[in-house]
Amino acid sequence: MKKFAFLALAAATACLLSLTSMSQDAQAGDACVRKEFKTQLIKDACTKGGQDEAKKVMKKFLAKAKAKNPAIKDCKSCHTTLSPDFKLTNDALMQFQMAGGK
Repeated sequence: MKKFAFLALAAATACLLSLTSMSQDAQAGDACVRKEFKTQLIKDACTKGGQDEAKKVMKKFLAKAKAKNPAIKDCKSCHTTLSPDFKLTNDALMQFQMAGGK
């Protein structure tokens, strides 16, 4: 009986550790490609949660930016390419700042 209890405890511990490991990997997402940031908003988002967090933050910012700057219509207003490297247009930083970004 003691062997069974020990085996069950060991199996439960292994299961718990593997589930914890998987959930941490799922939360991390892809790291941001860019390592130098000109904006605090994206730097903070990349530090917090990688590309997934940066996308979430930028979509929220984009909703407000459209109201302030009619030239901003979508992601391609500031990015020449999207995933995985998200290259910026020449005036992306200026548009970001004009829309209230920091």
